[in-house]
Amino acid sequence: MGKTILITAGGTSEPIDRVRSITNTGTGKLGSLIAEAFSRYDQTERIIYLHGKNAVLPVCDKCIMKEIASTDDLLSAVQEICTQYPVDVVIHSMAVSDYRVRSVLRASTVLAICQPSGGLENVFYFVDRENMLKKQNKLSSDMENPVVFLEKTPKVLPVFRELLPEAVIVGFKLLDGVSHDELMQTAFALLQKNHCDYVLANDYRTVEAGAHEGFLIDSSGVEVAYAGKESIAAGIAEMIMKRGNKDA
Repeated sequence: MGKTILITAGGTSEPIDRVRSITNTGTGKLGSLIAEAFSRYDQTERIIYLHGKNAVLPVCDKCIMKEIASTDDLLSAVQEICTQYPVDVVIHSMAVSDYRVRSVLRASTVLAICQPSGGLENVFYFVDRENMLKKQNKLSSDMENPVVFLEKTPKVLPVFRELLPEAVIVGFKLLDGVSHDELMQTAFALLQKNHCDYVLANDYRTVEAGAHEGFLIDSSGVEVAYAGKESIAAGIAEMIMKRGNKDA
């Protein structure tokens, strides 16, 4: 039986109201190249490509495309896919939002709540997030000085190991303007914390400059360097399909 590869790519989008959202710069380009790289192996039976709305899509006959929006959507889709398919490999390259909108209030309302309580903590819990999104179709463009309160999103990476104890899992870590040592230490800590087999570490400076550099680190701390998105994609696929399988 061939392998099933699950790839997440692009960026999530967290709603402010029914027509506005907060998103990030994730394009899904690297994820699409990784999908195409895996598709060239005969061992690959199917690739499930879980992507954000505007993500680059791979040209791939073996790909099953599934679009998601928010982090909650992503978690639901991951749980559904991992139940439906025998996933062998996970490439979690999606730029998942670290924060989502808890509430949006007028500045005058925030001040009114703060004055008797003496702090912002009560304001944070003033509006229930789920009820806000259900009741609020669209924030009025006449609202003066809106204040947006954010809360952390649930982490997705550790869910893969919980659902797929035998799969090969590749996480991604993007930092900006740090030393190589700090980048690799942070990536290795992510690998250990989330029980990944590999983590692809990259610095946004090289991405922005159009000369994407990636460093694939394994559970023993060994790193392999790649230059360019095509090289990173091919390297990840080769590492897993030829040497990175848990039984090797």
